Amino acid sequence: MAANDSSYKDRCPFWLAQSMKCQLSGGGLFIPLDDHIEVYCKTLHYPQCMQYAVHSVNHLEFMERNRQANRNRRKYERFDARYRVTLVRLAQSGQIASHYSTIGMTLDLSMGGMRLTTDKPLISDTIVQFSFEEFFPENLQDGTGQIAWCNKQIDEPGYQAGISFQDDHLIDAMGLYLEHYYHS
Repeated sequence: MAANDSSYKDRCPFWLAQSMKCQLSGGGLFIPLDDHIEVYCKTLHYPQCMQYAVHSVNHLEFMERNRQANRNRRKYERFDARYRVTLVRLAQSGQIASHYSTIGMTLDLSMGGMRLTTDKPLISDTIVQFSFEEFFPENLQDGTGQIAWCNKQIDEPGYQAGISFQDDHLIDAMGLYLEHYYHS
């Protein structure tokens, strides 16, 4: 019966023949014995293996979710863009927390945020007010964002950071700008 079903392979998809290991036994709770391997792992009868029946669906769903996440982690398309941007940290009240500003240079823009370089580290989850150069479109020159991440650059001095926009109006306006400017 299983041999006629084209979805079945000639051995269990979780059996690694070269290393003689079952991928479903990653936690060490199930290590197949030689007779189990001969009856299930290396034959068309693998769907009858209790470990396969219990864990394969969850394992395959996990692998597919991982594959999808790694294929496109980005919610919005990024566009290479080099603009000077000034950042000022905001307090929870929305007031300027410090008159100390940080200058950065964008590496790319998307509808939802920007990636930039700075000389100083930025603290994740901090809310900042940003201002682009004067020649940037007026309705996009200022906005608020949240520092999503910040990492020390390996090959160059300084830091790279990601900022997600916090204002729906800015997100929509940036989307229109990027679509017009980069797709025209």
